[in-house]
Amino acid sequence: MNTKLLLTAIVFVVPAFADAADDDGWQNSFPIERYTMTATGENRYWSLKPGRFVVLGNLEQDGSELVVISVLDETEMVDGVETRVIEEREYEDGELAEISRNFFAMAKETKDVFYFGEDVDYYEDGEVINHAGEWRAGKDDAKPGLYMPAKPEIGMKYYMEYAPGAAMDRAEIFDIGATVETPRGALRDCLVITESSPLEPDDESYKRYAPKIGMIFDDGLQLYKHGKKFKSERYVEFEITEEQMPENARRVVYDLHPTGVIKEVKVEIRKTRAFYAIETFIDGEQWDVEVMDDGELIRNKPD
Repeated sequence: MNTKLLLTAIVFVVPAFADAADDDGWQNSFPIERYTMTATGENRYWSLKPGRFVVLGNLEQDGSELVVISVLDETEMVDGVETRVIEEREYEDGELAEISRNFFAMAKETKDVFYFGEDVDYYEDGEVINHAGEWRAGKDDAKPGLYMPAKPEIGMKYYMEYAPGAAMDRAEIFDIGATVETPRGALRDCLVITESSPLEPDDESYKRYAPKIGMIFDDGLQLYKHGKKFKSERYVEFEITEEQMPENARRVVYDLHPTGVIKEVKVEIRKTRAFYAIETFIDGEQWDVEVMDDGELIRNKPD
């Protein structure tokens, strides 16, 4: 047997948790250089396959918060590694609030997914106002973090981001077999994670991940839709009940068509805004109404 080859194989399959941790037990260094990194593939809780997406939301009577997480058919070189771009678009009360382009790569040998940074645009009134929190591995002492271990275990503590002074999010795993209720039903064998950061020691966030889906809960935002989006699809939509519309949006529809019967309500999420698309019938004729959270009317026409 070739001893040199055997030793090489052993080195290559060293798990991500074989390296250094800080004084509080948080893993802060990972053996990236020992792996063959790839910009595609998936493990149980996180996918780098283009087209995959999830929609998370919180629909309240005074307005909505929505996040669309999409695996793009794009890659980016970061610190000498080809990474997959995963885009997050966040909407507040229907208006675009943030776009982040996140850079991930997977170790072929272990299927651990590593996080190499993000470009961030924060929006106000349709204009970019800042880029707070963006970072890239290899710049300003930043290095890759572990985003999703292939074999999570209760008690694991690790840095997801490691960019001193800019982004230092870290994760602690609390459960790997939870059942989580969502607007789309109960999901089993879910991963439960608490995130924190030494940059904001008083803040914690809570996330849940489901097998073959990805993130399903983020600080009150729940899963409303998931799947694979084709290149020809220009927006995402999902159905809700009439009662789930914010009060202002619902009042506008009632005032426009006081005798109308609402047959269907969808949340329609486009590039720069999200709104409610309502089908209502008046004396057998269908009208299409589109309205924002605050009651701004976009469309009111017979079909």
